[in-house]
Amino acid sequence: MKGADRLPIGILYSHFTERGGAENVILKQVDMLHHKGYDVKCYFAFVDKALVKTASNPHCYVDEYFGSSLIRSKTLRILLSLPLAAVTMKKLAEADALICHGYGPGPWIGYVQKKLRGVKYISYIHFLPRMFYLRPEEKRLWRFDSTRNTVYLLGKAAEPLVKKIDQVGVKNSDAVLTNSSFTRRRIKEVYDVDAKVCYPPVDTDTFRKLDEKEIQPLRQELGWPIIFSSGRIVAVKHWDWLIRALVHVKKTFPSVTLAISGEVPRGSEAYVNELSALASDLDVKENVKFLGFKPMEELVKLYNVADVYAYPTPMEDFGLGPVEAMACGTPAVVWDDGGGPCETTAPGFQSFRARPYDFEDFAEKTVKAFDLEKDSIGNSLHAYVENRFSAENHMKILNAALRNMY
Repeated sequence: MKGADRLPIGILYSHFTERGGAENVILKQVDMLHHKGYDVKCYFAFVDKALVKTASNPHCYVDEYFGSSLIRSKTLRILLSLPLAAVTMKKLAEADALICHGYGPGPWIGYVQKKLRGVKYISYIHFLPRMFYLRPEEKRLWRFDSTRNTVYLLGKAAEPLVKKIDQVGVKNSDAVLTNSSFTRRRIKEVYDVDAKVCYPPVDTDTFRKLDEKEIQPLRQELGWPIIFSSGRIVAVKHWDWLIRALVHVKKTFPSVTLAISGEVPRGSEAYVNELSALASDLDVKENVKFLGFKPMEELVKLYNVADVYAYPTPMEDFGLGPVEAMACGTPAVVWDDGGGPCETTAPGFQSFRARPYDFEDFAEKTVKAFDLEKDSIGNSLHAYVENRFSAENHMKILNAALRNMY
């Protein structure tokens, strides 16, 4: 075993094919642990090589925990991660500790590695397995592509076994971390495990208030007032709810712009067409702008130029968008449904919670946000995020969990 500060670490997740919240946390952990002196690398069942090239992080060491000779199907690689967990030993042989991001095969691989060679592992739970623990309607929306649908169908066919594997992987962890108090309560209910909240790290040097001159061209392009939202354009995120709420905002502000930035995953193209048709039917199509995926620099400008950040996803486990928006000095509107955004958007810091799932009330809260003086609240919002969700706070908890294992 090497010294604690040089401990070789493997970070595990099922696949790296998009830049969602979990993937961003993983890449940030790699960077932070490197700066702490750890030898660290992240491993996935399947890696989109083109996506790796877009990572600006020079310490973003990404590999697949199966050899490249294994079949290249993303779906099969993820599914085979359970029965072939022992095969990962070759790739993970130098890791003396594992950080296993769940849901997915991560905690199970950690358990198998622990049994076979005594490795200790942390499970970091972003959300519970959605094939089992979403509401029926949300499960249907979650199954938008062939991989998720296959995982869902096979998971249902072998539900008792897959649930048992999931339970064993999480319960035998040397530590369990999670992204919110909301998820922690769900972990306690499902696994009877006491997890520690370790909020996802927000880079408050990147997500910050910009000078007005930097965003003025964008403001002229989008008009006033501006509602901004971001995330993967998939049905389970309920962008349609945001469009329905926009109808009520437009009654007061006919020139309002709803700008939505986000990647459209393969399999979700039909949903984008549905959103456009809905906007046309509700007479708000001219007010809605789909901006596509935006790199970090442009995303920060969008957070800054917005008068309010609106987050329509129900019962979200954490929800990174509202926090990044507040770091940029922009108030957020979320559902007051007990989910993660309820604990990240405190009303005392000039953000708003709408009655679940009341589109008129969501619109009313959005209109109230337009009246706020962003210049006067922006610094307070940024300081709130810096104090509660900083990368330093995340690293302090993660580093303590690693040290406590040895």
